[in-house]
Amino acid sequence: MSHMEEGGLKNFTNSVIFLVKLFAGLKDKFLAQKLYDKISEFVAGYIKLFNSKGGGVESESTSHNMRLRDLLNSLDGLLELLDYLEHSKLVSATPLLYARKNLLNFKLNLIKLRYQPIQSVPKPKESGPVVPLSKNIQLRNLKESSNKERIFNFIKHSPNSRTKEIIEEFNILSERTVKRNLKELTTEGVVRKWAKDNGVYYLAI
Repeated sequence: MSHMEEGGLKNFTNSVIFLVKLFAGLKDKFLAQKLYDKISEFVAGYIKLFNSKGGGVESESTSHNMRLRDLLNSLDGLLELLDYLEHSKLVSATPLLYARKNLLNFKLNLIKLRYQPIQSVPKPKESGPVVPLSKNIQLRNLKESSNKERIFNFIKHSPNSRTKEIIEEFNILSERTVKRNLKELTTEGVVRKWAKDNGVYYLAI
Protein backbone atom coordinates (compact mmCIF):
# COMPACT_ATOMS: atom_id res chain seq x y z
CA MET A 1 0.00 0.00 0.00
CA SER A 2 1.44 3.37 -1.04
CA HIS A 3 1.80 6.36 1.28
CA MET A 4 -1.04 8.07 -0.60
CA GLU A 5 -3.34 5.05 -0.13
CA GLU A 6 -2.49 4.81 3.58
CA GLY A 7 -3.27 8.49 4.11
CA GLY A 8 -6.49 8.17 2.12
CA LEU A 9 -7.61 5.13 4.14
CA LYS A 10 -6.95 6.97 7.42
CA ASN A 11 -8.93 10.03 6.29
CA PHE A 12 -11.74 7.81 4.98
CA THR A 13 -11.97 5.87 8.28
CA ASN A 14 -11.92 9.03 10.41
CA SER A 15 -14.53 10.65 8.15
CA VAL A 16 -16.93 7.73 8.58
CA ILE A 17 -16.41 7.67 12.37
CA PHE A 18 -17.26 11.38 12.79
CA LEU A 19 -20.12 11.17 10.27
CA VAL A 20 -21.66 8.34 12.30
CA LYS A 21 -21.32 10.46 15.44
CA LEU A 22 -23.14 13.27 13.64
CA PHE A 23 -25.88 10.88 12.53
CA ALA A 24 -26.32 9.53 16.07
CA GLY A 25 -26.80 13.03 17.50
CA LEU A 26 -29.15 14.31 14.76
CA LYS A 27 -32.75 14.57 16.03
CA ASP A 28 -34.35 15.73 12.80
CA LYS A 29 -35.57 12.48 11.13
CA PHE A 30 -35.57 13.88 7.61
CA LEU A 31 -31.99 15.19 7.84
CA ALA A 32 -30.89 12.03 9.65
CA GLN A 33 -32.17 9.90 6.76
CA LYS A 34 -30.51 12.21 4.24
CA LEU A 35 -27.19 11.99 6.08
CA TYR A 36 -27.54 8.20 6.32
CA ASP A 37 -28.09 7.97 2.54
CA LYS A 38 -25.09 10.20 1.86
CA ILE A 39 -22.83 8.16 4.15
CA SER A 40 -24.00 4.90 2.54
CA GLU A 41 -23.34 6.28 -0.96
CA PHE A 42 -19.89 7.50 0.12
CA VAL A 43 -18.89 4.13 1.65
CA ALA A 44 -20.24 2.18 -1.34
CA GLY A 45 -18.29 4.44 -3.73
CA TYR A 46 -15.08 3.87 -1.77
CA ILE A 47 -15.54 0.07 -1.84
CA LYS A 48 -16.25 0.08 -5.59
CA LEU A 49 -13.17 2.17 -6.32
CA PHE A 50 -10.59 0.25 -4.30
CA ASN A 51 -11.94 -3.32 -4.34
CA SER A 52 -13.10 -3.95 -7.89
CA LYS A 53 -11.24 -5.84 -10.60
CA GLY A 54 -11.58 -5.36 -14.30
CA GLY A 55 -10.38 -6.89 -17.55
CA GLY A 56 -7.74 -5.25 -19.71
CA VAL A 57 -5.71 -2.19 -18.86
CA GLU A 58 -7.78 0.14 -21.06
CA SER A 59 -11.19 -1.03 -19.81
CA GLU A 60 -10.00 -1.04 -16.20
CA SER A 61 -8.64 2.49 -16.54
CA THR A 62 -11.89 3.79 -18.00
CA SER A 63 -14.05 2.20 -15.29
CA HIS A 64 -11.55 3.34 -12.64
CA ASN A 65 -11.96 6.95 -13.77
CA MET A 66 -15.75 6.62 -13.71
CA ARG A 67 -15.74 5.14 -10.18
CA LEU A 68 -13.32 7.84 -9.02
CA ARG A 69 -15.61 10.54 -10.44
CA ASP A 70 -18.64 8.98 -8.72
CA LEU A 71 -16.81 8.89 -5.37
CA LEU A 72 -15.80 12.55 -5.74
CA ASN A 73 -19.42 13.47 -6.50
CA SER A 74 -20.71 11.64 -3.41
CA LEU A 75 -18.00 13.31 -1.30
CA ASP A 76 -19.05 16.74 -2.58
CA GLY A 77 -22.65 15.89 -1.71
CA LEU A 78 -21.60 15.07 1.84
CA LEU A 79 -19.68 18.34 2.19
CA GLU A 80 -22.71 20.31 0.97
CA LEU A 81 -24.92 18.58 3.54
CA LEU A 82 -22.38 19.34 6.30
CA ASP A 83 -22.47 23.01 5.30
CA TYR A 84 -26.25 22.99 5.67
CA LEU A 85 -26.08 21.24 9.04
CA GLU A 86 -23.52 23.77 10.27
CA HIS A 87 -25.76 26.69 9.38
CA SER A 88 -28.84 25.01 10.85
CA LYS A 89 -27.01 24.46 14.18
CA LEU A 90 -28.78 21.12 14.62
CA VAL A 91 -25.62 19.12 15.32
CA SER A 92 -22.58 19.32 17.58
CA ALA A 93 -19.84 21.46 16.06
CA THR A 94 -16.89 19.25 17.06
CA PRO A 95 -17.68 16.04 15.10
CA LEU A 96 -18.87 18.18 12.19
CA LEU A 97 -15.55 20.05 11.99
CA TYR A 98 -13.51 16.83 12.25
CA ALA A 99 -15.69 15.14 9.63
CA ARG A 100 -15.22 18.05 7.21
CA LYS A 101 -11.45 18.19 7.84
CA ASN A 102 -10.98 14.50 7.09
CA LEU A 103 -13.31 14.61 4.08
CA LEU A 104 -11.34 17.50 2.57
CA ASN A 105 -8.03 15.68 3.15
CA PHE A 106 -9.53 12.56 1.60
CA LYS A 107 -10.71 14.59 -1.40
CA LEU A 108 -7.16 15.91 -1.86
CA ASN A 109 -5.89 12.30 -1.96
CA LEU A 110 -8.52 11.43 -4.58
CA ILE A 111 -7.57 14.40 -6.77
CA LYS A 112 -3.91 13.31 -6.63
CA LEU A 113 -4.97 9.77 -7.49
CA ARG A 114 -7.00 11.09 -10.45
CA TYR A 115 -3.87 12.30 -12.22
CA GLN A 116 -1.77 9.26 -11.30
CA PRO A 117 -1.64 6.58 -14.03
CA ILE A 118 -3.56 3.46 -12.99
CA GLN A 119 -0.80 1.19 -14.28
CA SER A 120 2.62 2.21 -15.47
CA VAL A 121 3.83 0.74 -18.76
CA PRO A 122 7.12 -1.16 -18.26
CA LYS A 123 10.16 0.01 -20.20
CA PRO A 124 11.17 -2.35 -23.02
CA LYS A 125 14.15 -4.61 -22.29
CA GLU A 126 17.27 -4.45 -24.42
CA SER A 127 16.39 -7.81 -25.95
CA GLY A 128 12.93 -6.57 -26.96
CA PRO A 129 11.88 -5.06 -30.28
CA VAL A 130 13.75 -1.92 -31.34
CA VAL A 131 11.59 1.22 -31.41
CA PRO A 132 12.02 3.21 -34.66
CA LEU A 133 14.08 6.40 -34.36
CA SER A 134 11.13 8.58 -35.43
CA LYS A 135 9.01 7.18 -32.57
CA ASN A 136 11.79 7.94 -30.07
CA ILE A 137 11.88 11.55 -31.29
CA GLN A 138 8.08 11.80 -30.96
CA LEU A 139 8.13 10.51 -27.37
CA ARG A 140 10.98 12.87 -26.47
CA ASN A 141 8.98 15.81 -27.79
CA LEU A 142 5.97 14.57 -25.84
CA LYS A 143 7.84 14.70 -22.52
CA GLU A 144 8.74 18.36 -23.06
CA SER A 145 5.23 19.34 -21.98
CA SER A 146 3.81 17.86 -18.77
CA ASN A 147 0.24 18.86 -19.69
CA LYS A 148 0.60 17.24 -23.08
CA GLU A 149 2.01 14.10 -21.47
CA ARG A 150 -0.94 13.89 -19.04
CA ILE A 151 -3.42 14.29 -21.88
CA PHE A 152 -1.59 11.62 -23.90
CA ASN A 153 -1.66 9.20 -20.93
CA PHE A 154 -5.38 9.81 -20.45
CA ILE A 155 -6.10 9.05 -24.13
CA LYS A 156 -3.83 6.00 -23.94
CA HIS A 157 -5.70 4.55 -20.95
CA SER A 158 -9.14 5.74 -22.17
CA PRO A 159 -9.12 5.03 -25.91
CA ASN A 160 -11.68 6.65 -28.23
CA SER A 161 -12.18 9.57 -25.83
CA ARG A 162 -14.29 12.45 -27.14
CA THR A 163 -12.98 16.01 -27.14
CA LYS A 164 -15.62 16.99 -24.56
CA GLU A 165 -14.57 14.16 -22.20
CA ILE A 166 -10.90 15.17 -22.41
CA ILE A 167 -11.75 18.83 -21.71
CA GLU A 168 -13.86 17.80 -18.68
CA GLU A 169 -11.09 15.52 -17.39
CA PHE A 170 -8.58 18.39 -17.51
CA ASN A 171 -10.93 21.15 -16.35
CA ILE A 172 -8.05 22.76 -14.43
CA LEU A 173 -6.72 23.79 -17.86
CA SER A 174 -8.46 26.14 -20.27
CA GLU A 175 -10.37 24.61 -23.18
CA ARG A 176 -8.02 26.41 -25.57
CA THR A 177 -4.94 24.85 -23.91
CA VAL A 178 -6.41 21.32 -24.08
CA LYS A 179 -7.34 21.71 -27.76
CA ARG A 180 -3.89 23.10 -28.57
CA ASN A 181 -2.22 20.09 -26.93
CA LEU A 182 -4.56 17.71 -28.77
CA LYS A 183 -3.63 19.35 -32.07
CA GLU A 184 0.10 19.04 -31.27
CA LEU A 185 -0.29 15.36 -30.28
CA THR A 186 -2.08 14.70 -33.58
CA THR A 187 0.56 16.58 -35.58
CA GLU A 188 3.38 14.67 -33.84
CA GLY A 189 1.74 11.40 -34.86
CA VAL A 190 1.29 9.85 -31.39
CA VAL A 191 -2.50 10.36 -31.36
CA ARG A 192 -5.02 9.69 -34.13
CA LYS A 193 -8.11 11.88 -34.53
CA TRP A 194 -11.33 10.63 -36.11
CA ALA A 195 -14.95 11.78 -36.37
CA LYS A 196 -18.25 9.91 -36.06
CA ASP A 197 -21.87 11.03 -35.48
CA ASN A 198 -20.89 14.70 -35.07
CA GLY A 199 -18.31 13.73 -32.42
CA VAL A 200 -14.50 13.92 -32.56
CA TYR A 201 -12.56 11.03 -30.97
CA TYR A 202 -8.90 10.48 -30.13
CA LEU A 203 -6.88 7.26 -29.99
CA ALA A 204 -3.23 6.77 -28.97
CA ILE A 205 -1.18 5.13 -31.71
